[in-house]
Amino acid sequence: MKFADIPGLEEEKKRLIDFFKSDKIHHALLFFGLEGSANLPLALSFATYINCENKKENDSCGECPSCLKMNKLIHPDVHLIFPVAPSPKITKEVVSDKYIESWRVSYLENPYMNVFDWFETCGIENKQPNISKDEARNIIKKLSLKPFESRFKINVIWLPEFMHNSTANALLKILEEPPGDTLFFLVSNNYQKLLSTILSRVQMFKVKSFEDEDIKNYFRKFDDVSESEVDSAIYLSGSNINTAEKILRDATVDNLNYLKEWLRNCYSENFLEINKKLDWFNDLSKIKKRAFLMYSLKLMREALVSKIDLSLVKISEDEKNFVSNFRKTLDQESLEDLILLLDRSVSYLDRNANPKILFLDLSIKISNFFQKVKT
Repeated sequence: MKFADIPGLEEEKKRLIDFFKSDKIHHALLFFGLEGSANLPLALSFATYINCENKKENDSCGECPSCLKMNKLIHPDVHLIFPVAPSPKITKEVVSDKYIESWRVSYLENPYMNVFDWFETCGIENKQPNISKDEARNIIKKLSLKPFESRFKINVIWLPEFMHNSTANALLKILEEPPGDTLFFLVSNNYQKLLSTILSRVQMFKVKSFEDEDIKNYFRKFDDVSESEVDSAIYLSGSNINTAEKILRDATVDNLNYLKEWLRNCYSENFLEINKKLDWFNDLSKIKKRAFLMYSLKLMREALVSKIDLSLVKISEDEKNFVSNFRKTLDQESLEDLILLLDRSVSYLDRNANPKILFLDLSIKISNFFQKVKT
């Protein structure tokens, strides 16, 4: 990947190139950006630029042997480390190298993927992501070897917040004093979860979220969607390029109708129908469970905003009609509590809560909100 493949972020690209030209690259850079940002593509584009054999003024050439290998993520001096989990075929020494082919495919199809996308691609979406101590031993072993063909040996650790504490502690010394011409690029969405001893050994490089105009330019590859659909996807995703693309691609998921039916059953205390919905929710992939809860949370927030001024709501007409009717069923305090409840449910789902129990508990509490207002 070249810098030119990433929409916008010209300031970040220039800073990285200036780091290299001034020979002031810190041996351990922490690329921090929120989910859906370009922190991983920027880290890999910088790795491509560093090892490029025919650098241009503001980018790698894209044509030399080193760049061609990076385009396929097969450069022998760029090591990729990422969260994994045991699978039926891989139960011992669960490390990135055993999943590398799947990860390459996943990244090349979606450079802005999150850990749930990656786990769904490799078929282990119901497991807890982890970077184990075996991975630390693997990294140290690789760094004992000299680079094969480039000056720098680069280790890209995607989502180090999933490192086990023993893994992080095992890497402390090599992060502080790596072998010559060795670089570490840690790519994080939540650096607060990293040990303070890790943070003290890295230089923070903050990657801002995409501007809406940059996302629009990126989505010009879609010939069959209108500008208004792109605008709606950007808004609903919170300017998350990964989520926005899913919204544009997944035209078969009718979350609005599911939400209407679910809330209608909660309102009427129809737990027979809610029980049927438990199986529907449980059968969704973890990504789609999360997407449904996030969509519900988004519309509840819009319902709260609409109590102030309906003109401030920027969603589709069908969604506006739903919000306009729904906001009459709850008072402001109950609506605020519902928003907090949905937000917590997303957090519990991320921590592998039982989806059936979570959805049933959520349904009961929402029903109680309605009954409280009725009385």
